[in-house]
Amino acid sequence: MGVIVSVVLPAYNEAKSIERAVEEVRKELLSYLDEGEFEIIIAEDGSTDGTDMLARRLSERYPEVHHLHSDERLGRGRALKNAFSLARGDILVYLDVDLSTDLKHLKELISSIKEEGYDFATGSRLMQESKRERPFKRDFASKGYNFLVRLFLGSKLKDHQCGFKAFRKSALFSFIDEVKDNHWFWDTEVMVLAQKKGYKVKEFPVKWKQSRETKVRFGKDVVYMFSQILRMWSRESKKKRSRKYLVTSALISVVILIALTFYAGFASVINTILSANPMIIGLASVIYASSFLLRGWRYKYIVKQLNYDVSTVFSTESVAISQTLNVITPVRIGDLGRAYVFNKKDVPYSTSFSGLAVERIFDLISVLVLAILAIAITGSSFIRTPIYALIFLTLIIIALIALSRMQNIVGKIVRDANRILRAKSSPVIFLSSILLWMFDIVVCFLVLNSFGSYPDLFLLTVIAVSVGNITKVLPITPGGIGTYEAVLTGVFSTAISPSLAFSVAFIDHAIKNLITLVLGIISLAELKIKLKEIS
Repeated sequence: MGVIVSVVLPAYNEAKSIERAVEEVRKELLSYLDEGEFEIIIAEDGSTDGTDMLARRLSERYPEVHHLHSDERLGRGRALKNAFSLARGDILVYLDVDLSTDLKHLKELISSIKEEGYDFATGSRLMQESKRERPFKRDFASKGYNFLVRLFLGSKLKDHQCGFKAFRKSALFSFIDEVKDNHWFWDTEVMVLAQKKGYKVKEFPVKWKQSRETKVRFGKDVVYMFSQILRMWSRESKKKRSRKYLVTSALISVVILIALTFYAGFASVINTILSANPMIIGLASVIYASSFLLRGWRYKYIVKQLNYDVSTVFSTESVAISQTLNVITPVRIGDLGRAYVFNKKDVPYSTSFSGLAVERIFDLISVLVLAILAIAITGSSFIRTPIYALIFLTLIIIALIALSRMQNIVGKIVRDANRILRAKSSPVIFLSSILLWMFDIVVCFLVLNSFGSYPDLFLLTVIAVSVGNITKVLPITPGGIGTYEAVLTGVFSTAISPSLAFSVAFIDHAIKNLITLVLGIISLAELKIKLKEIS
């Protein structure tokens, strides 16, 4: 039989305790497990007091003892995660090296997972049956801390920080990447997440005595731990709000699309959509897909002005991922996603946000310029219609406000972006932005002409696509779905039937969103990134 139990001893400057801990843990395990059924991993975390040499000797003395060394201090959480990832046992255990918890409880800890069917188990110093010896101020702080964990994070446990825990490996690694803390709060975060995900968790009373050599610094670490409670509470609350917001915005999208369908005539819309020329639709799709190379090159060029260089392919993949996130959410978390991906190439977040701010500025300038030029050239009846004139004026005001905020972001948060806005690089970015939006416009114009010949409506298409994209500044629906179609339908309806106008808007946006999603999924796979990492 192979290794069943892997016991990890996290050790940072534990020269006084490590040998005794290994000897006693090994002796205890041998009382109910055979040799070869367990291993002891010393997760030695950048020690400077000779712990590393002692750990190496112990690993040479006992075949079941392994020394995992790190030159730099990782923090207890990361040290444990690294050790657990290398562990061979299906049952993972970790114990504090000072052996504050009486080792007579080790068999119950292991049996909780091995025989009783629990996924997580932890000793508790704060249950009624527990026996503990510790100074009053630390006992009081511990009770206060655990009360706040229960209050803010919804945990059912009495004690989250006892260094005496066991996990089923498959259960722990199903969510270990979601654990953000790398130090003392790691235990709490693991146990809270385990409960939220529905795993079976056992807490049992132990006999515990505080070591004189405790590494916990009462003042600084207590403040840190409380701040981590608030951080996790904020994250969980934000997730709940985001889910509610996403559902609401998705419903708004559906309502708008249904309303537009009935406005244009359901049967007429279906018949019109089915009459589209598939060859032209295919050409429009290829053209839109190719525009991502220009998007990637533009962002690469912007970032290069800030002295960071990446390949055009990588930049294009990052843009596809960020655009995918923007399609599926009503807020621009795709921008955060792009910064996350670029950070994997050691590009600082501040640099990515600088580039994104500049990109947004030039996007808004470009669509405004194109819309105003098209209106000026045509003297469009669209702008002479009072309701549309009012809508267009409102959208311009919104765009200008958004542009102003972007400039504030550039000025206050990412000041180095000002370098990009100088004369040398600005024309290149402006021209590439205009070209990008022309790709968008040509795609929509091709969709329109898939239903017939409408060469005289090119400038109206410029107005429709420009105003439709200005509307996306408002975070009302995921990817602007619904609002974009409403604007395009309104603009095109000044020259063609409502059913044709809505059909063009629907197919145009569907092409753009579907290609974005496909390219985003391919890019995630190519870069080996999971969507949940950045969403």
